[in-house]
Amino acid sequence: MTSIDMDAFEDEWDDDVAVGPRGRQLASPAARAERGRQRPGRVVAVDRGRIRVVPDGDGPDAVIDARYGGAMRGRRVVVGDRVRLAPGQRDEPSRVVERLDRISWLVRTGDDIDHHERVLVADADAVAVIVGADNLEAGLRFADRVIVAATTGGLATVLVINKCDLLADDDALQQLDAALVPYADAVVDVLRVSAQTGDGMDELRALLTDRWTVLTGHSGVGKSSLTNALLPDADLRTGAVGPRGGRHTTVASLALPLPEGGWLVDTPGVRSFGLGMLDRRGVAAGFPELVGLDCGLDDCRHDGEPGCALPAATLHPVRRAAFERLAAAVEGRGSDDARVSEA
Repeated sequence: MTSIDMDAFEDEWDDDVAVGPRGRQLASPAARAERGRQRPGRVVAVDRGRIRVVPDGDGPDAVIDARYGGAMRGRRVVVGDRVRLAPGQRDEPSRVVERLDRISWLVRTGDDIDHHERVLVADADAVAVIVGADNLEAGLRFADRVIVAATTGGLATVLVINKCDLLADDDALQQLDAALVPYADAVVDVLRVSAQTGDGMDELRALLTDRWTVLTGHSGVGKSSLTNALLPDADLRTGAVGPRGGRHTTVASLALPLPEGGWLVDTPGVRSFGLGMLDRRGVAAGFPELVGLDCGLDDCRHDGEPGCALPAATLHPVRRAAFERLAAAVEGRGSDDARVSEA
């Protein structure tokens, strides 16, 4: 007797009858009834094909394990994606049968000349870039990149300066304040915190409440320590910091519910953030200070040609230099140390 591949059979049934994710009408009353049994939800973790979803209307602890349904052939989800879930057949787990349209996204590439996009998180509200007060210059160069990626992906950016307890005197504090002045119009807020002493943590909690916020930063900036302080039950390991930065302690994006409401998305630590998905115009669109730049040319490259509004734009010299540096990097005319160190 010929055997039947039930997984393939279910996949085909998902794809052609029940779901219709590419605009096809549902074919039968049974298929329409199946659609009625599906539930919307939000992805909170993805690991080797295993998907964890919190259905809409349920509490943060009501996590469902799911797998890809046949209608998702060739499509994948990331943390934060809004999806539709179909009940599993018999004792099988639920199936993700549709990924709903993304409202926002955070994307990076392997380096500045690599065009292969990696979506880290979808549908978040904001990105909190963690910068170590003890390595401010490198941290702000990293932040320049994340601001571009977040802005082009529809996300707000917050700068969180951690390890402020290491600033020994007033001169160090003044130097920190001066370094942050150029970012007044680039981010929605700047917070100075210390995961070790607790300074500034109440302000950070208030900022995160009732939002989906992505934490990102170089290895060794104390991202996992901050997460542990915000979520004592998260039980994330913090890595020992060596002379070349920290040991990666988060190996995949993971959304964790905050006690005050909202979700915190912890991402793997990286040493830099490739912007190879953008060209020079895309980099300009990622500078909040330049959004709405009114150039006389529809295809203006923002390099000062006649009709370009960039030379007269109000942009702090530090941020203008950052724009030129990143624009040159994505055009292959220079290097901004865009190498990414994977966890």
